[in-house]
Formats: sequence, C-alpha cells, structure tokens
Amino acid sequence: MTATTAPAVHVITGATGFVGGAVALELLQQTPDHLVCLVRGEDDEAATRRLHDALGHAAEMYDVPGLLPSILERTSAIAGDITDEALPESADRFLAAAGGTAPGAFWHVAASLKYEDRHADEINLMNVSGTRNVLALAKALGEPVFNHVSTAYVAGKRTGLMHEEFPGDTESANNVYEATKTIGEQEVASSGLPWRVLRPSIVIGHSATGAATSFTGMYGFVSSALRFRRAVEKEFGNLLQHRQVPIIADPDIECDLVPVDLVARNAVAIGRTGALSTVYHLNNGGSPKVGEVIEEVFALAGLRKPRFVSNRGLLTAIDLKLDEGIQFYASYMINGKRFDQTNTESVCGAGAQRFDLDRAEVSRFVQWYLDRIESDGRSSAPARASFAFKATRRLATTS
Repeated sequence: MTATTAPAVHVITGATGFVGGAVALELLQQTPDHLVCLVRGEDDEAATRRLHDALGHAAEMYDVPGLLPSILERTSAIAGDITDEALPESADRFLAAAGGTAPGAFWHVAASLKYEDRHADEINLMNVSGTRNVLALAKALGEPVFNHVSTAYVAGKRTGLMHEEFPGDTESANNVYEATKTIGEQEVASSGLPWRVLRPSIVIGHSATGAATSFTGMYGFVSSALRFRRAVEKEFGNLLQHRQVPIIADPDIECDLVPVDLVARNAVAIGRTGALSTVYHLNNGGSPKVGEVIEEVFALAGLRKPRFVSNRGLLTAIDLKLDEGIQFYASYMINGKRFDQTNTESVCGAGAQRFDLDRAEVSRFVQWYLDRIESDGRSSAPARASFAFKATRRLATTS
C-alpha cells in the first residue's frame, strides 16, 4: 500500500484583497493544501464568512466556479489585524484551525497602498510595523518559509534594468509607500526566517475575463481621467472637445501592467519550488508603452489624444487639475525602467511571466472597468454578495 502525504497548510495575510485573493485561489488550484487566513472580523466565524465571500466573489469574477467547494472546505480564517503587536499570541488559534499541523509556508500579501505624506503614519503602521508583527507570528508558528509580496517599484527613481536584488536604501523612493515597502523587504531578509521576496509590477485584472476585485493602480488613473473630464465640462462646457490636454509622461517607456492571474500563478510556482533568500520579479515581459496606455485611457474616458510634455511649467491651471489627481501614477510615467526576470524564469520557465498587451488588450481591460462602474454606479470595488450562502445552496443542489 502506497503511503500518502498529508496536505500542507499555508497561512496567508491579505487573502480578501486583490493579489492575496488570487494567490489563495491559485493555491487551491495547484495544491490539495489547506489555507488559514488572517482576516479582520469580530470573531473567527465572522472572519471566515468574510473570507469565503471574498474568495467566492473572485472565483466567480475569474470564471473558476469549480473552486467554490474547495473554498468552503479548505479555507478558514482567524480574526485579527497585522497592526496588532499581540498578533503572535494568536499562534495557537492558527495551529488549531490547521488541525495541529504547523504551516509549511506563510504568505504575507496584506499592505497599505496609500502613498500620500498625510497618510505616512498609517502606511508605516501597515507596511513596516505590520510586517514585523507578521514575521513574529510566523516565528511563533514554527518558522515556515516566508513568502513576502512587495512591489517591483521599490526601484523608485532608478532607471534602466532593475535586477532581482535589494535596492539597499529608501533614498530613491518616490513616495512613502515605496519607502515602506523597501523597509519591509529589509525586515524580512534580516528576520532569520527562510524567505522569498515576490515583486509584482502594476497589477490589472484577470487575463481571460478582464475582471478585477480592486480598483487601484491603472483603474485609479482611469477614474482620475474621468473625474477631470467631468469637472472641466461642468465648469467650462465642451472646452476639452477642442483641446489636447498636456500630460507629463515619457510615451516611449514601458508601462508594466501584469494580469493578476499571471502574478498568482507564478508566485505559487515559486512558493512551491523556488530558491530561498531570493528576489523574484512578477512583472510582465509583454508590457505596452506608457503612451499607448494613456492614449487608450483618454479615448475611452472621452478625452482627445493627449500631448506629452516634460515639466509642469507647460501646464495651465486647468491642466493642473488632472496633474494633481494623478500624482501617485506620475513616477510610473517617467524614469523608464525594465525588470530582470532571471530568477523568475529559472523557476517558471522562459516566457512564463509574459502576457502581450497591445492597444486592443489595454482597451479591453479599461472597458471592462468602465462597464463595471457604469453598471454599479461607483468607482470603487463593488460590495460582494453573500457567497457563503450561495455556495452552500449550490453544493446542496449538486450533492
């Protein structure tokens, strides 16, 4: 009789979020393992309902409804918050939820995506103190491999080819967000735990369905363009129909947009077999140009083709309304850089981290977002239906 290996256990933070949710679904697809997730909630039962709602919503949006039974059967949540210094004291609850099995892997995906100086305390609390708290929890759980999701844009103001290595300091950071993600990586590398650092670029929706469960990144830029057009129309009528809006950007550099399922698939592959103490870029080797993306966004937002300029001195008071609304994205539209994928390809294979995004593909992702916010009447991610109830009914009718 052949012995069987018991399913492993993974602990995940951020599983109710965009990238974390995709990673959780990918783990369910690629492995028979169990997932225990840290989720905010009044108690573990409420946190688990919130987790199931989030993952069920993502499974439906990404057209993988076959994962619904696995979500219910192989995922659970422990109520808590990464900002809680007492987080390591909950280790026994995680182990109990895992049936007494020590986790083999820890995935830290939760983070603040804010960037403005006025939010500096909150950003530091989430991305620096939160990472320290989570590292302490991992140590209390028996020191599993710590897979830390960061960002490729710890590269900051650097230009050229970015290697899969540590930037070393925060001096080149464009904003508080980038600085805290750099510090978070340093905390992981010096923790004494076995680790990997995974760096996605600008994450967009699912490659097949175009769907996203969070409207940050590129979607925030689209939303800013829409708000700008509406504000100008309200004050100045049809002025923008006769005028090219100048925007500070280098149209010829890469705009590294990467589908969320590509990020998750390769993250999990690396998490299963990738070398430790290693940095991996999870960007897109088939990225479009900045100019192509902005032109498509402007066209779909009802604006004329923009005029690319190099400094704010060429902007009028009207143009500054848009410039102020897209400050977070400004660093991605200048200071051209490319991300080396040597480490990622050594695990996932040549071309595995590539999704060719031409203008038509960019338009498809943007149009999905525009259709979604038009039907929902909002520019933030829509509220999730009660998945746990729906999934339970679905299981009952198919069993």
